Amino acid sequence: MGQRVRRFVVKSKRVMGIAIGHDEIVGIKAYKIEGTIVLEDVIVQKRHSNKGTDVKEFFDYYGEVGISIGCVFESPLQSVYMETPMMHKIDQYLFAHREGKRIFQNEDFPNAIDFASRPGTTEELMCMLIVALERKQVKQVAQGIQQGGGDLRVIDYWPAPLAFSRGRESSMLCITPEEDKVQVSLWNDKFCTAHTLVSLDVNEVLEACKTVYEDSKQFQVPYPKGAIVVGFDETRSKAFESILETYGTIDQVPLHIVDKGEAYNPENINHEMAYGLAIRLLVDGK
Repeated sequence: MGQRVRRFVVKSKRVMGIAIGHDEIVGIKAYKIEGTIVLEDVIVQKRHSNKGTDVKEFFDYYGEVGISIGCVFESPLQSVYMETPMMHKIDQYLFAHREGKRIFQNEDFPNAIDFASRPGTTEELMCMLIVALERKQVKQVAQGIQQGGGDLRVIDYWPAPLAFSRGRESSMLCITPEEDKVQVSLWNDKFCTAHTLVSLDVNEVLEACKTVYEDSKQFQVPYPKGAIVVGFDETRSKAFESILETYGTIDQVPLHIVDKGEAYNPENINHEMAYGLAIRLLVDGK
């Protein structure tokens, strides 16, 4: 008889994505096994205080010491994407913080500035994404998780995790609510290349879809492969069906659900944000 070959299945470390919405906090615990995302737990807690207090309480109850954490909280999208001459990392840092403070200056709510860069349209150029989040809220969230013993790897900006939950397409339209308006953004891989805020009127949203694509063409972003409409009530989602009919849809990344992961609701924007963060941690590690 021949020898039996034992097959070892490699399971990744577990991670936790946390999405802080207006009314609830959603946490998703997941791991990766043989390239498949396994979702094992979904935790939902109602909001009742500021972000820092709520997330600390959430992590005290449901967190795990040492588990890698990614967090995102609902906030206005403040980002700008630009092409610049190639710069060294330290010069990128200085440029991003100078430009970020200039573009997103807010005396009432000081902003924290972050950035990411990648090659540009020629060898001499690079593209840079500069993002702003309210500093006080970032500090509250970070302290809340760290006081609970969490290994915080990233605080992302809303709605960036959707790029991961939908597979980091080369060109994807993202339509999400922002207060009483609609945020229309275009995503290339994990970079937001253009966005604009418009009313709830579907014709305005359709026009905004054209605008963000036109604004992104200078960066060689292809025509949108599809669109996602997330975070609206049933009536509004139905009114926006013509957007999906125009551009097509992009599905969520396939996942395998076990145990308490059965509570995952793909129609809930907070669930999907937390899921997208879990994917980011499992794929990028940060």
